[in-house]
Amino acid sequence: MAYIAIVDMTPENIADYGVCGYKDLQKHEELRRKIAWFSLNYSLGLRIKALISEKDGYQGMVEYMPGEIAHRPVDAGGYLFIQCIFTGLKKEYKGKGYGEMLIRSCIQEAEQGEFKGVAVVTRNGSFMAKKDIFLKLGFIVVDSAPPDFDLLALRFSHETPAPWFTLGLASRAAEYPEGLTILSQPSVHTR
Repeated sequence: MAYIAIVDMTPENIADYGVCGYKDLQKHEELRRKIAWFSLNYSLGLRIKALISEKDGYQGMVEYMPGEIAHRPVDAGGYLFIQCIFTGLKKEYKGKGYGEMLIRSCIQEAEQGEFKGVAVVTRNGSFMAKKDIFLKLGFIVVDSAPPDFDLLALRFSHETPAPWFTLGLASRAAEYPEGLTILSQPSVHTR
């Protein structure tokens, strides 16, 4: 297996590596938009760590931010919140522990940044991480929402209140019966 490194993306280097396997700025509008979004929110604490293989390039990532600005319907103030994680654009990179490596890197950053812990929303469906990898690393389910969403947290102190899903999700979602709608509510907690 080739050498693997975790690279911290910055507004200055993100275009050199690409995002989610997209590398061609001219060809992929979604890449240009992701880079613009990342650059805009970097100063607020949005971060991406990329898994880079010496042989095969970009093979995964974890995207996270302070819970106060998380793009999920959660109240996770004071937590470092994982928005997205994946590994293995090529199958030989799946099941090798790289996802755990990325999560551990986030945990270490949260400890150094004086966060209360690390939180993430999981589900059994597509496009979101399943909870098993987080449970293995000591996270616990602290809240659930229909149809199969779980909010997990790794709290650094048992006295720290756990994050939770914001209230009224079902009634808010009923207002948007068709298509994809993302609902969010800013948190009022501070670290």
